[in-house]
Amino acid sequence: MTAANLGHIPRTSSIRSDTDIVLKSMKLKDGTNREALSRFGDDVWDLDPAIFQDMARHAFRTLDFSTITCPREKLTAKEYIYAWLNERLPDAARRLRPMSARAALGTLRQLMTFVREREGRFDAALIDQDLLNAYLVFQKNRSVSPYRIAECLRPALQLHRLARFLTHGGLSLVPWNGAPPYRVAGCSGHTYENVTPRIPDAVIAELLRWSLRYVELFSIDIFAAREELDELEAGYSARPRGAPAGSVVARVTSYIDIRRRAGRGIPVWNDPADIAGLRDALIRGKWLKGEVLNIRLISLQSCVRPSNLIQNKAAFALLLEAVQELGVEHGGMDTPITIDPTSGRPWRSRFDDFSLAHEERQLQTAAYILCAYLTGMRDSEVQAMQSGSLQRKRSADGMIERLTIRSTVYKGREERGSVEEWVTIAPVVRAIEVAERLVARHRPQRRQGCIWVALHRKVARDGGVPHVVQRINGFRQNLDRRFGTADEPAIPLVDGRCWIFNTRQFRRTVAWYIANRPFGVVAGKIQYKHASVAIFDGYAGSSTSGFRQEVEQEHYLGQLDDIVEHYEAARRGERLTGPGASRVIHEIERVTKEIGSLPGVIADGKRMKAMLAHLARTLHVGYLNDCFFEPATALCLTRSGTSTSQPILSNCAPDRCPNSCIARRHLPAWQAAIAHAEAMLQERRLSNLQRSAIRQDRDRMRKLIAPLREEPP
Repeated sequence: MTAANLGHIPRTSSIRSDTDIVLKSMKLKDGTNREALSRFGDDVWDLDPAIFQDMARHAFRTLDFSTITCPREKLTAKEYIYAWLNERLPDAARRLRPMSARAALGTLRQLMTFVREREGRFDAALIDQDLLNAYLVFQKNRSVSPYRIAECLRPALQLHRLARFLTHGGLSLVPWNGAPPYRVAGCSGHTYENVTPRIPDAVIAELLRWSLRYVELFSIDIFAAREELDELEAGYSARPRGAPAGSVVARVTSYIDIRRRAGRGIPVWNDPADIAGLRDALIRGKWLKGEVLNIRLISLQSCVRPSNLIQNKAAFALLLEAVQELGVEHGGMDTPITIDPTSGRPWRSRFDDFSLAHEERQLQTAAYILCAYLTGMRDSEVQAMQSGSLQRKRSADGMIERLTIRSTVYKGREERGSVEEWVTIAPVVRAIEVAERLVARHRPQRRQGCIWVALHRKVARDGGVPHVVQRINGFRQNLDRRFGTADEPAIPLVDGRCWIFNTRQFRRTVAWYIANRPFGVVAGKIQYKHASVAIFDGYAGSSTSGFRQEVEQEHYLGQLDDIVEHYEAARRGERLTGPGASRVIHEIERVTKEIGSLPGVIADGKRMKAMLAHLARTLHVGYLNDCFFEPATALCLTRSGTSTSQPILSNCAPDRCPNSCIARRHLPAWQAAIAHAEAMLQERRLSNLQRSAIRQDRDRMRKLIAPLREEPP
């Protein structure tokens, strides 16, 4: 763009005044000084007075337009965000939330950059449908999900919707003839469907197992090491100043004698790369072999200043000689390391400053994972927890102790959110206690109550754990590096690749398990039924949280997945057994024939699920069998004498009920029951009547599963 053209571009808005208040239509925090609010003419807008989420990062609280150098782009961006924040239009679209303004500006600038690079400058008048289609292709060529692409397409629709509020004009055409961006981007399903992927069974099981191990076992060592380091720093600060001549050598000699008597080497850093520029300065002596003396820890333990240790040639020579005699010890702190019961070895080397801080962050991430997964809380709800949010209450009859969490729900609520209660289980309680203890020395001064803050600073600037998705995936990487191998990572691969976590997956996955595998056991100790009872008992006080509806939706989707699994197993030649097997086999054969009768048509997942949906609606997956529930023939209802639309699992007779179907995946449970019967028959104290009953039961089970043990044709 030439200087002449720049001169004709209006730099001020013909619609807004520079003194217009940016947040004029927003609800503001109590005590906000309206005179100090950001104005349209400012290059930096402070949105904090209208952001009620205490855990929101500082970066999301401001909008900086000063980095936009083109006057047309800057004015358009400011008018675009201002109008979207404040203008009510006669359509169903909501106004922009202040928390989302930064993301909205980012996607707008991305479109502006694309147009500028294609056309030489940004001007909404230059945008036609062909250019928008090219932008869609550009987005699809990036390694992002269709739902992220849909977000990047939204500015095109908003430039048309808000056109009359833009000095330089918006889009005159209706982008993609009014098709919603999620459909243009190729998102599957409807907007109301939960498209978040469910974490695979093996992945979530191992992730939770390691998270529990960190919280319940490794945390003991981590907290003990932090106490030791705090005591060392306090002792060093209290040391007498102005030590007499010769005292440095004497203290170093005494320190080495203590290490010698304990049979320990001289401390070196666990990871020399952590200390960056000091590395070369501290590698001295042929005996170190690339290791770096942990001068900081030696200084704290010996009460000798680091500069004296390095600059006093006699003292440093003593340390190098001690390395030759005693060897080195990685980490060097005194806190003993717990033996991991699964490996029979210490779970890590001794701590140093950096490894301790690293493990504190891993521990915090493990605590977050347990809280997010085992409560069904959203990320915003987890991070809104405050100190003292954990409470123990008695039920109305005083018989049951309930563990409750108080936090704030923002989704679907007013801007301020609403305080609600969640009933939870013991592992979550321990995770919260760990999080509170970790945060005590890092809590920011202006938010004393928060229990989730960044641990990489002495005092955190903001509440909340920043980049939590990166932290969770970093936790997986740490587990793979520390406890896995190249052939067998700690967290199993999915289709040969590492699973990429995000926070939404936890809520989706636990909802699916509660709906479809309520008696499944996770991490070797927690039954989903326990978690579901707690969650349903108090999640957000009522069903308004949406979690019950999500569980119901996941139950339906899970039924479809399970019936398709039966269908695929039948196609592989696997057999079904049990009283209800013939009915299920007949329906599967019918669907197979119908699909096979469609010439030239490949039956996709949707077609198959639609044809099997009538069976799926009756399916209830169990440990010993699957129940294709029909109330008229259900033995569980006959035995209970009640009428219900759901099977009574405690009354199930899997080998006799006409609704029962047993598949190959149930075989291990039946084999275990047979083995248990065999073991009981070895007891000499059994009466003849007892022995006969056990034999009959064993033989009945053997006959029942015999078809499953045959190899498929």
